[in-house]
Amino acid sequence: MTMRLDKTLLLLLLITVTSTFGSTADPSVRAAQALLNRLLPTYQHKDAFGFAVIPPDDGRDIFEVETSPGKVIIRGNNAVSLATGLNWYLRYYCHCHVSWCGSQLDLPDPLPLVEQKIRRTAWARRRYFLNYCCFGYSLPWWDFSQWERLIDWMALNGVNTPLAITGQEAVWQAVCRRLGMSDGEITEYLAGPPYLPFQWMGCLDGWGGPLSQHWIDRHEELQKRILARQRELDMTPVLQGFTGHVPAAITRKYPDATVHTVH
Repeated sequence: MTMRLDKTLLLLLLITVTSTFGSTADPSVRAAQALLNRLLPTYQHKDAFGFAVIPPDDGRDIFEVETSPGKVIIRGNNAVSLATGLNWYLRYYCHCHVSWCGSQLDLPDPLPLVEQKIRRTAWARRRYFLNYCCFGYSLPWWDFSQWERLIDWMALNGVNTPLAITGQEAVWQAVCRRLGMSDGEITEYLAGPPYLPFQWMGCLDGWGGPLSQHWIDRHEELQKRILARQRELDMTPVLQGFTGHVPAAITRKYPDATVHTVH
């Protein structure tokens, strides 16, 4: 009888702990924990943070922060909300700061207590970030380690709808090939790296090119990693749509097509 009672109590305890701190089997919890590990790779007390998933507040993102003995509990309805709650605690209780170019993450030990539970609901359902020009000024030269840091920064600051157009040139190359265009005709169309965003906006053809195949392949792979990480963090990336801007070679392949030249 005693053994059975102990097992029952143990099971109840495990259920309570799981419901309080969140199961690591939850993808959002795993994503938030991975972000914490990237943010504080050498911090000895990462296990002092616990993440758990809760329902949204009337369809809106939400996070909660409170402390229990030996633990900072962060709850949210998705990975971005969990990351935002983490950043809130680091900023307002630990007086730490995470930026694009550097961070101050000298956490106090022990971690500060949250005397009353913090609960915040997002007023905007979609929090958009980046514009086309960003992808021509600095972002075309970034590798994944730089993108990884920026994506983490987005999550920490509540961004859930980032513009994601890296590698769009690979999509256009594939489409043009399916339309029967030669590599030379495609090269005439694709702009050089700093000007690609202006091409996607329908402003120019071929300027600053040509693009090497190595560039196209490398940025296609980079975009796949960017999208995978953003979706892992429960973001909704904004992908390129069709602006109506087509290669000049389209008139040679499809002479009956109605095409307007804009000067």
